[in-house]
Amino acid sequence: MPSSEVSATDQWEIVVFLCTPAAYGCHKRGVTEKQKRALRMFLEGMPELSDVRFVDRAGAYGNFRQDFASNKTLLKAVWAKDLPESFRLKVKQGADRDRVRIAAARRTGVDMAIDLAEIYDDPHRTSEWDASVFLCVEDSAMRPCLSGRGKANGAVVTPEERKAIVAAIKRTPAVESYVYEDQATAYRNFRELYADNEALIDATLLSDMPESYRLKLRSEADWNAVSRRLARLRGVSQVYNQRCMDAKLKLDVEYGRGDLPESKVCAPR
Repeated sequence: MPSSEVSATDQWEIVVFLCTPAAYGCHKRGVTEKQKRALRMFLEGMPELSDVRFVDRAGAYGNFRQDFASNKTLLKAVWAKDLPESFRLKVKQGADRDRVRIAAARRTGVDMAIDLAEIYDDPHRTSEWDASVFLCVEDSAMRPCLSGRGKANGAVVTPEERKAIVAAIKRTPAVESYVYEDQATAYRNFRELYADNEALIDATLLSDMPESYRLKLRSEADWNAVSRRLARLRGVSQVYNQRCMDAKLKLDVEYGRGDLPESKVCAPR
């Protein structure tokens, strides 16, 4: 690759979150000013880095409010003091990103270091569907499959439940289109997606794959309301909401707040 060409991976930063008293692994201690100075000096001395940028709580909070401007519930739940400080690192083209991340994570006063390239460039993360309605399988451990279904508790989705689920999907205005995915199709897609993980494929059986309905939703619709409504139907084990999952991921890897409850992260827009 020519030296002037920058790959997609090179565009992503490594985020180094600093300790707060609430951070797991920081032993209830926040980072000190002395530790921050030592860390900055260490990072600026790394030959693999082209830029080292410090983001204080005020800066993180300003970015947070822009990224989640449409989620009033989340904005009311998070303040500047709730967000950790961080260093944002730009890695030089061709440099060993793992070495940088590991070296930064081991420094005193650091909670964790995350390479955004590993997160956002991962093909396993994306989905062509906006929402997936997964159905109960035999011996499921999911709570919705174990109670509230009468004689069907703990059993595979029944024909009556399946009929009601399809009817609910069809009469939902937010649903633009949908397809049914049986176990065989799900298993084939799973094997193709994780073809590079032989151990995972060997440990997963066809019977482990749930049937599902894959939905395309209208962009202007309230995806969270749709997901909650469909998740309450008998025979549904869970509903995967892509927009909600993207928000949770962003909060975790870019703001260090993956601990926030889904009720706030995925609140109505």
